Amino acid sequence: MTQDVDCPEVEEKGKRRKGLAQDMKLRLGFLRRRHTDSAIQSSVRPPPDEVQKWADSFHDLMANKYGQALFRAFLQREYSEENVEFWLACEDFKKVRPHKLSAKARKIFNDYVAVQAPKEVNLDSSTRTQTINNLTNPTRHSFDQAQRRVQGLMERDAYLRFLQSELYLELLHPDNHNNHCGASSR
Repeated sequence: MTQDVDCPEVEEKGKRRKGLAQDMKLRLGFLRRRHTDSAIQSSVRPPPDEVQKWADSFHDLMANKYGQALFRAFLQREYSEENVEFWLACEDFKKVRPHKLSAKARKIFNDYVAVQAPKEVNLDSSTRTQTINNLTNPTRHSFDQAQRRVQGLMERDAYLRFLQSELYLELLHPDNHNNHCGASSR
């Protein structure tokens, strides 16, 4: 009883951690569902023809909410989610109201572009300098060069590995995955 009174922060942290874990489980739960449950498949899992479109281009993948979530989960497994987070932050930045551009630009810079930023993305010095210069008078295009650079890195590396990953292939070929993995997953 005294623990509840003396340590509400500890209890609150535990609840938040549990809540975050449950939230992540719910968000990525569609990855675990099998093709055999047609009600779930039609409402949650994207059909294979939609999944196939993700291989057409990085933009097709990122334009699809399931594709985006799956790619993000893939990058989290590889401890490199800062790249997609930066790319998404840049996309959101392009939609920000003009009076909020400066504050949002500073946040993106501090989180991703600044040297030793908590989620620093890999930018060459020229791109980093150009981005810093763009922030003296921010516009919706202030991060375009940096975003293209990070996108290029992802397209040449992580995106190609993603297209070969079991996460992607299971959605692309659900029947094959069930036939080969169904017995071992039980």
